[in-house]
Amino acid sequence: MSTSAEPGRTWPLVGRAAELDDLDDLLASAAGGHGATVLVEGEAGIGRTGLVEALASSARLLSLGLRTARATPERPEPYALLSDALLAHPPGVARGPVESELADLVDAQRADVRRATVRGAALAEERRARAVELFAALLRRRGDGGPWVLVLEDVHDADAASLDVLRALAHEGDVPGALVVMTFRPVPVRADLSQVVDAWVRAGARPVELRPLGPAATVELAQRLVGGAVGPALRGALATTGGNPRFVTDVVRTARSAGALEARDGVVDVHGAAWLAALDTLVRTRLDYLDDDVLDLLAHASVLGTSFVVTDLASLVSRPVADCWRTLRVALAAGLVHARADRLVFRHDVVRGALYASLDEPRRRAVHARAAWALREAGAPTQIVAGHLERAR
Repeated sequence: MSTSAEPGRTWPLVGRAAELDDLDDLLASAAGGHGATVLVEGEAGIGRTGLVEALASSARLLSLGLRTARATPERPEPYALLSDALLAHPPGVARGPVESELADLVDAQRADVRRATVRGAALAEERRARAVELFAALLRRRGDGGPWVLVLEDVHDADAASLDVLRALAHEGDVPGALVVMTFRPVPVRADLSQVVDAWVRAGARPVELRPLGPAATVELAQRLVGGAVGPALRGALATTGGNPRFVTDVVRTARSAGALEARDGVVDVHGAAWLAALDTLVRTRLDYLDDDVLDLLAHASVLGTSFVVTDLASLVSRPVADCWRTLRVALAAGLVHARADRLVFRHDVVRGALYASLDEPRRRAVHARAAWALREAGAPTQIVAGHLERAR
């Protein structure tokens, strides 16, 4: 299962050789009976799923046991993530005694949540402690049958009870004979997820931060998607993606669906601009994991240009700088903007363009008019102010 913001990967994995080498080393260590834990973090669409799919293929080649599960906000019930990973069985396969007791406890705790009485809360705490104990025992005993791999994807969407167990397990250190991989986005920001990550970092987990693809890898990905060399116009469109593999794929597939791709002499290029409206719409759907106030503030920032000063944005929206900064910190964590000197810069021009296009024409003109006033008050050059006044007409 997946969310619209982070569906399963549907593009080739490129530009991740270093990360794959690290994971293969840890996989070999697990195959030798040692335990290891990996925390894979990265922005939406950066390729976390692709990395763990490659890891899973390597695990199968080494004949290692493999358990995987993906968290989803549609399933907030207690222990949903860990139950999917550890309690699911093929038809006809009986559960062991630990699994049977744990399954009963999970059902009981979910009933406790539904009742939500004072007496039920006290009983639920007892059951919670027992569930942590049994999940820990289940993880330790699973290694008795040989080395194995546990992959928990999109832990940022995990139910609170599963995160509680994962935090408690960190105090015991790595799971013997297992490679445990957890993937997550930095947004949404969750205190309970931060506690899990901090606990595993203290336990010696290996952090793997997936960064944007470089220009060469971005072009390589596009070439594999189009099946040929990439022309100059398409390269220009790819440069707006900021090295995010999902946006690269969105550019190519949207242009193809609109009939805007053409091949000539072995070179595939894009023509026209009619397809860009569909791309803007698609990119906005990729941002639906963000709160409306974040998107609205970024849409105003898009009027100021590719980069902007926070005080200018605060003046534009008539909000205190501190309030704007609190909201922008979410955009920073999500990887949509980054700091450069005394300003913030949109990481992906394709995102800035999509947000700018989300403003209807009357509102866009009004925002440009306010931007002209705010920038003039801040001492911006005359030609910058004039440009906004021109767009306000």
